Amino acid sequence: MATGIKGLDGGSIGPDSGSPVERVRVTSPVNSGGSGASANSASTDNVHITESAKTLASLSQAVNASPDVDLNKVTAVQNALSAGTYRINPESIADRMVQLDQDLGAAQHS
Repeated sequence: MATGIKGLDGGSIGPDSGSPVERVRVTSPVNSGGSGASANSASTDNVHITESAKTLASLSQAVNASPDVDLNKVTAVQNALSAGTYRINPESIADRMVQLDQDLGAAQHS
């Protein structure tokens, strides 16, 4: 089975090889006009990060830093299941589900 790229013979690639790949040239930025500044003057770029973006970045770091599984809780539940002492609290589960629904509804309206 032949492997190759059409138009390339596997030879050297570079500025003097005659290949379709050319050397990247550094150029000076194009002046957008209007300010009368010369092409040699340095320009600066400004970035403004919103508070919500900062909050999201902080939350993302906190989630990434936390463990995926709470091994202590898993062990406690396994022990309770084995001993037959694990109890399910349906009211607590229902309360948490209602709270999650309310939180999601509030987040959609924000």
